[in-house]
Amino acid sequence: MDPQEVKVHLRQELKNLREALNSAQRESAATAAQSKVVSLPEWKKAKVVCLYASFKSELPTTLLLQNLISSEKKCVLPKVNSSGQPELYEIKNLQDLELSSLEIPEPKITCLRIDPREIDLFVVPGIGFDRQGNRLGHGSGFYDRLLAQANPKAFLLGYGYDFQVVDSIPHQAHDIAVHAVATPCQIIHIKPA
Repeated sequence: MDPQEVKVHLRQELKNLREALNSAQRESAATAAQSKVVSLPEWKKAKVVCLYASFKSELPTTLLLQNLISSEKKCVLPKVNSSGQPELYEIKNLQDLELSSLEIPEPKITCLRIDPREIDLFVVPGIGFDRQGNRLGHGSGFYDRLLAQANPKAFLLGYGYDFQVVDSIPHQAHDIAVHAVATPCQIIHIKPA
């Protein structure tokens, strides 16, 4: 199988596993993962955190979002602009969110726009991650484009269920790896190559 076929197959397999979970399993997993994330030194020292609003069967980010909004930290979420490019906006409460055309909660355009270089920590979604920090996204390159604009010192944290961590994910030179992956059971720190 060529790398593209491997990605397509892996994407479908991991999505099926995610969709097989019921809401109680998702919420329980989110509670466990959130406690791991907020105990990270990188989370504690970050002043500006870019999170994302979870969608469909993704590991829920609601608890992380509530923690972030009630903290002293600046809470930033991505939004897709009319050209399909990522933009970041600060939100101060859940009323600052609206549903996109894909029904993904995104910041309202009236929120304050934030430069990606201001972010100390990015919580990054993925369909899959491997122990080398490679990420399998939806295939649109949205997060690779966003993270390419980030401050090189920003901490990149993958976030997903334990079964989303696999042995290997095909990657290319433009793919941006994460520094760690948070799951309900563990934090996997990626050792530099």
